[in-house]
Amino acid sequence: MPTYAALLWEGRDKPRDPSAPSFAEYMAGYMNFSSTADEAISGGAALMNDELSTTFHLEDGLGGEVVMTDGPYAETKEFLGGFFLIDASDLDAAIDIAKNIPCAWDGGRVEIRPCMEMP
Repeated sequence: MPTYAALLWEGRDKPRDPSAPSFAEYMAGYMNFSSTADEAISGGAALMNDELSTTFHLEDGLGGEVVMTDGPYAETKEFLGGFFLIDASDLDAAIDIAKNIPCAWDGGRVEIRPCMEMP
């Protein structure tokens, strides 16, 4: 069965701090989705704010100097807040499952992308 990545693009107004009072309410929708779609989900993770990320590349290719920058690779209005790996028979079935992810109906966007099968 094919696997699809459901990439969760969220607005910067969403609570990403676990100590924030509204965080538990915000995450309840994701917990509900995870429990109801359990059989179709084969993996996933929530990501911390992209301001906490580090971006790097190797100057002059493999073995070259590591050049680092604080923050995300691209500055955007939205950020990648997490992902689910969904096992579904086809794209329509993956969308049918992913439409219940709170990000899809709470101001964000869900990008569905087929995963490449690796030998």
